[in-house]
Amino acid sequence: MHHTISQKVSEIFDLYTELHGIRISLFSPDGKLIYPDAVGRPNCPHCIMLRETLGMDSKCRDLDRKMMDKALERQEMVTYTCHAGMMEAVAPLYVGGELVGFVMPGQFRSGAAPDISPYSSDWKASQGTDALQEEYKRTPVFPEEKIETLLSMFRLLMEFIISKQLIHHKDYDLLQPVIQRIHDHPELELPLEEASRMVGRSPSTVTRLFKKVTGRSFKQYLVGHRMEQAVAQLKARPNSPVAEIALAVGYDDPLYFSRIFRKFHGISPSECRKSLESKATGAAGR
Repeated sequence: MHHTISQKVSEIFDLYTELHGIRISLFSPDGKLIYPDAVGRPNCPHCIMLRETLGMDSKCRDLDRKMMDKALERQEMVTYTCHAGMMEAVAPLYVGGELVGFVMPGQFRSGAAPDISPYSSDWKASQGTDALQEEYKRTPVFPEEKIETLLSMFRLLMEFIISKQLIHHKDYDLLQPVIQRIHDHPELELPLEEASRMVGRSPSTVTRLFKKVTGRSFKQYLVGHRMEQAVAQLKARPNSPVAEIALAVGYDDPLYFSRIFRKFHGISPSECRKSLESKATGAAGR
């Protein structure tokens, strides 16, 4: 794998699992399990019994792979019910425009699912017990509206993980001093030559790595972060002149700043501020 996964990702996944009882698994682009380790997958006793005792491991894996391909084709999360009556979801995971792998929350049941496991009778015939049905009944059950909320929350978590570079290309570590400088001091000028000296690489190498790691050129990344900070400043400092906001994010010419801002966000800084104030007033009135 060409990407590094922060320990915080596993902490986030573990907290989500503890809160909702839904395991999150991370797979490489070729479908190999990355997280959690193979020993702990799956943690659903009902699924373990099907895979190991009833010999359905290959059937489950084939379905996983089929759904990964479907999610990749659609470029979005796909939700489905497996042959054992369990709901799962799978989504392609991209970092800097590059496919990192697939993320899969599951297993759980919809409130509309049958009360009896599809393989309950097969288990009883071969094992002589109702153990499979008992484990089936213990799996988490959610009404349809809550399932949509859980998956929406999961999408936001993944967006947060990506935005915070908690999963990043291994070359990110080389660029980290430059990225940190951009984030800490958007008001300071940072020519490509200076950035190159910071990491001991040529300007062309830094340019290539920025495109590879972030999907944007060095200049695009720098301007993009400044424009994001400009919105944050407009929100945090509603009474400050636009010229002061411009200086705070590295532009001593307010008119040039406004042109760049409009090109990036589609509206002027003043229009953005009015929009932010309107949203804040609306939220306060609810």
